[in-house]
Amino acid sequence: MTDLWPHLSEEVRTALVARGVESWQRVYDGVATHNKEWRPLRPPIMPASAYTAMTDISATVARLILATCLRRATTAGELRRALGMPDGAIDLLDEALPLTDDLIGGVRADILLAGGTPYVVEANIDSALGGAHDSDGVAQRFLKAYDGDPVLGGIGLTAPPSAVDARYEAVRSALELTGQDRLAMLFTTGGTYPGSQDGRAMIKLLEPFSDRGRELGLDMRVYPVEWVTLDDAGRLCVDDGPIDGVLRMFVPQGTKPSAGLDALATAVRTKTVRMFTASASWLLASKSIFAWLWEDVDLLSADDAEVLRRHVPQTFVLSAGLRPRAVADQGRFVLKPSGSYGGVGVVVGPEVSAHDWHAALDAAIAEGGYVLQAHVPVDRLTMQFVEVATGEVHEAAVPFCIAPYLFGGTPAGAYLRFAVPGAGPVVNVGQGALTSGLLLAAERPESG
Repeated sequence: MTDLWPHLSEEVRTALVARGVESWQRVYDGVATHNKEWRPLRPPIMPASAYTAMTDISATVARLILATCLRRATTAGELRRALGMPDGAIDLLDEALPLTDDLIGGVRADILLAGGTPYVVEANIDSALGGAHDSDGVAQRFLKAYDGDPVLGGIGLTAPPSAVDARYEAVRSALELTGQDRLAMLFTTGGTYPGSQDGRAMIKLLEPFSDRGRELGLDMRVYPVEWVTLDDAGRLCVDDGPIDGVLRMFVPQGTKPSAGLDALATAVRTKTVRMFTASASWLLASKSIFAWLWEDVDLLSADDAEVLRRHVPQTFVLSAGLRPRAVADQGRFVLKPSGSYGGVGVVVGPEVSAHDWHAALDAAIAEGGYVLQAHVPVDRLTMQFVEVATGEVHEAAVPFCIAPYLFGGTPAGAYLRFAVPGAGPVVNVGQGALTSGLLLAAERPESG
């Protein structure tokens, strides 16, 4: 059981929605979103045991990804070549960097449910795992909205440990930061995160994120990577002077060229700044590695093979030779670019016409760098929404994705995304999906 909503009493469900109607504007104030039409009126609620099971699966898959890469490469450059990526495809890449556990310091698996079984359909491995600040905040603000409600007081709702805090602790440990070290979270003004193109506005928006770092004892600030410079000593500088550590919060692939990015590259290469994480982490996020996992299934221990078979959809690197199978079994496959993110280029076989599927396959084969993944017939989540323009409340069963975080191997928080009423099957913020945090309860919470 992963969704507790059907198991709550009508009294509790009514109270949760009522508190959501009162508080949704406060809860979602400042939360980045492309969707201007809908807001959820509550967060998803999951048994604590189900959350633990998902984080355990995520940790196992991340470990298996690193292991399967190590069977094919020992350095970042060797892995890049094994993945068929051209030189320069990954920004800031140290080709000689050994592949170690340090590269899985940040993991956010995208998990879909089918018949209640979790399936890891992608594994985002990098420092630039979005949504932690928003999902932490949404969960905590919903909890605050429920304070004092006599009906909700007895069901024992809690939030998972903070993903923001866990990432800070992972950064502190990995970069060996002291109280004297100055840390900056660097983002890009050339990304797709809503509002990120306005550097000053983003600095203001992320002040609570910086404040939390300082509360945890870190000398913290946020700054656009495009604006950083080098001083005469070769130290990386933001507007208040040199920094010693960087929390990299932009994907190191196709980053907008800038003097600031060049300055960061120089500082990383000359070791005048320490960065979490090395951009080689992003190589491990390639969806082609899921195909390698399945190639290696007979090399795994019985327990690891069981996790793979039960929780990772079978995946193949697309080739011309696979086209007849992909055509014959269109309803069983999803087509995905190996190295993209944000739902870009994903084509869900059962959701498109045969003509469009054939065209997508031919284009992907010609371009190269795509995978075929077994389609997961996703369970739906019954959610309540407010229509922003009218204030009307709607209920809909929508596709959703659960993405728990692991920072330094520590489970913390979860990024929830779900489609809105009438939307398509791809659950992505860039395509109008909404975000939330997650609340946890006992397997069968007391209902008021």
